[in-house]
Amino acid sequence: MSRTIFFFVKVFDKKEYAEDFIKGKLFSNRLSFFRKYEEDESANRGDKHEGVVGWHQSDQIRLKINGRVITDLAGPVMTQMNWHDHLNVFCIYAAHSGEFEEISEETIDDFKKQISIPEECKNLGEYAVIVTNVTKFIERVKAAVRSNNYELNAGLVEYYDPTRFNGSFSEVESIFRKREEYKHQKEYRFSFDTGIAGTDPLILNIGDISDITMQCKVCEINAQLEVKLPSDENA
Repeated sequence: MSRTIFFFVKVFDKKEYAEDFIKGKLFSNRLSFFRKYEEDESANRGDKHEGVVGWHQSDQIRLKINGRVITDLAGPVMTQMNWHDHLNVFCIYAAHSGEFEEISEETIDDFKKQISIPEECKNLGEYAVIVTNVTKFIERVKAAVRSNNYELNAGLVEYYDPTRFNGSFSEVESIFRKREEYKHQKEYRFSFDTGIAGTDPLILNIGDISDITMQCKVCEINAQLEVKLPSDENA
């Protein structure tokens, strides 16, 4: 199902980071950063399962080492690609239509909840920048990528149930697959391949975006969000 993205929200823990973003500086850590990042909150920034290419339930896989079969596996067996560590990723919350194909008086409250900022996202920081024109923002990212001769993959992240899913993802697809405990983040992800190995973050300059953004506190977004139907019609 095709999803409509209405706006992006980028959350920051420092006001100066929000201001840098409005100036067009996209701070993008390596995928290895998120794989190794440790924090008190669960399903927040860090995720050691980033870029899982294969996720196999213990009763659906047979491991053999030197001819000896390994039994009694403690949990799912996962495989990851080392080269993914060197990708730079920029993550942003996408307020999208989800499973809604139309909106009515009966569903408008559920739809508003769908595009509202979940409480868990406040763990990412206090300051927010709302991108009001998604198309222009993506176009500016693509233009900056072309001018730097980087490779780009971008799209919404899809979430899977780690207790039920059994299978594999393609190498590119795996960058956009996360366990469902992260689904509150409704993430849209840009993956940049600069061709340079290492651990250094990338600061991609896409130019000033103050014309398509507005700054506020994360806690203020939902209170300011309004959803209205056309008079006497369903949307």
